Amino acid sequence: MTHLFASVHWTNGVTFETVVVAVGKEFSVRVKSTPTTGYIWEVHTLPEGVQLLGSDYEKPTSGIQSGDQAIQVFRFIAQRAGEHMITFVLKRQWERSAIETYTVTVKAN
Repeated sequence: MTHLFASVHWTNGVTFETVVVAVGKEFSVRVKSTPTTGYIWEVHTLPEGVQLLGSDYEKPTSGIQSGDQAIQVFRFIAQRAGEHMITFVLKRQWERSAIETYTVTVKAN
């Protein structure tokens, strides 16, 4: 996977990150979640120029206790050149409101 994380910005509880990738190349976004409490990240906005390949959790080095954080990994591929924004929300599936928003700008060339 080829990608370059260029910058990260925090504004009012919203995190922004920029990723530079080549068209046709896979890239991943890693975020911390607490799945044992129900809080997981979901892709809220996915632009047409980017395809979601899947998501999973990195294996922990030791057993998970209730409330422990885990690394959730989303895999994508840039299908079209240009600047695309992917928005993630951290929430429980049964709740409407997100407690955090994370935006990744993908610059595909």
